[in-house]
Amino acid sequence: MNKFLILLIGTYFLAFVFNFMPALKHPDLDMGILNVLVTVLFMFLLLMYTKKGNRFLKLFSVFGVISSVIVFIIATFEHTMIGNGIFDISATMQYPFYLIFITPLFGGNILFDLSYSFYSLLMSLFYGVVFVLTAYSKKEHAKSVASFS
Repeated sequence: MNKFLILLIGTYFLAFVFNFMPALKHPDLDMGILNVLVTVLFMFLLLMYTKKGNRFLKLFSVFGVISSVIVFIIATFEHTMIGNGIFDISATMQYPFYLIFITPLFGGNILFDLSYSFYSLLMSLFYGVVFVLTAYSKKEHAKSVASFS
């Protein structure tokens, strides 16, 4: 397995662990510089890994965009639709998406101090950038391989 991929996965788990409680308890729990540092490290390595044009990263970023938008939409309607049984059931599906895709990046919220729903929407833009860079990198890699053939 690629050493850079192992490093990326390790920083994902590191960012997840450090940002878990602040992401769940925001705005009641203060975030520190360590939360920001592990988030920035993970984001930096994720952006660096886009150069490889990895299909898994492309899929991960697509799910990141979709998940972030789902969290935003459900959280937006959560207060107005409270008590609706069907909506209550569908609202629970936002939590796994939030934990998987937003929690590792939540340290960056110290800069914005947004609600979790708006921060999720902001992170959908980040995942969109990762997707575009991955797709672009894959096309550039294919062009360079074709030119050497």
